[in-house]
Amino acid sequence: MCRLDGPVGFVSIGRFVSGPGWRHARRVIDTYELIVVRRGVLPIRVADRPMRIAAGQVALLPPGVEHAGTDIITDDLDFYWMHCRLPAARIIGDDDAAPQDDHCLLLPDLRDAADADRLIVLCGQLVDVYARFGPRPNAYCDYLATTLLLEVSAQERLRGRFADHRTITGYGEDGRLIAAADDGIDAAGEGLAPMLAIRAWITANACDGITVAQVARRFRYSPSHLTAMYRRVFGIGVSAQIAECRIDRARELLGSTSTPVGEIAREVGYDDPKYFMRVFKRRTGLTPGQYRDAFPGRLYNTV
Repeated sequence: MCRLDGPVGFVSIGRFVSGPGWRHARRVIDTYELIVVRRGVLPIRVADRPMRIAAGQVALLPPGVEHAGTDIITDDLDFYWMHCRLPAARIIGDDDAAPQDDHCLLLPDLRDAADADRLIVLCGQLVDVYARFGPRPNAYCDYLATTLLLEVSAQERLRGRFADHRTITGYGEDGRLIAAADDGIDAAGEGLAPMLAIRAWITANACDGITVAQVARRFRYSPSHLTAMYRRVFGIGVSAQIAECRIDRARELLGSTSTPVGEIAREVGYDDPKYFMRVFKRRTGLTPGQYRDAFPGRLYNTV
């Protein structure tokens, strides 16, 4: 945990992509390293602690501690890494009380991300900005890196470890989390935890043409009841969540591939490219072509 009185000190970011046969080097660095794995498993040792950071997980490696690969990878591996400096960070345990102040970052050493796709999108945007404005220190990268860490922290809070099973409705003017009363919803299986499971399933399957009715049927709700419960927890309906996941995936493809817009539309679940373009512009304020032109650069260190 650390308290923010300004942006974190961004150092560098990149995306590592490798086929089988690679092993992480042994090293000690003087910054924190955030790792978000997109595909595969990163086997690593941090001091004497072995870790296997898998797809959809986020890890934070501390400065001044040796870390090294424990195995040669046997499958494809794809992950983002970011080096940064944090102000006066300290370790807290699972049973320690965490402050309800959004100026305090709560960063897990290793955790399944509640919404890995959001982290991946932010990592990709920071890579683009770093390619354009780095490697010299600059406020743009510092603040965007802070945004990424705030998202990691927000997901940590939303997991329920911090807010228990209350419904989080936002932040108050004093920066404290606003959480609604339970009203018995957990007893009915309709609290935060099941809604997080539903959101995770939507995130994984949104581009497969799923509908609200299919989601409701899978999790044994009526469509109207599921939408009401989902909106109560997340402030967004199920249909809008599906669209948001599809557009997030489209952004990633537009920024990292040269795939034609029509093919991207079909890949993210839209049979009609024109309808996809309308949805994309309504949600982003840009056409797919304008978005691609705005983020043309990518940094890769690939073996």
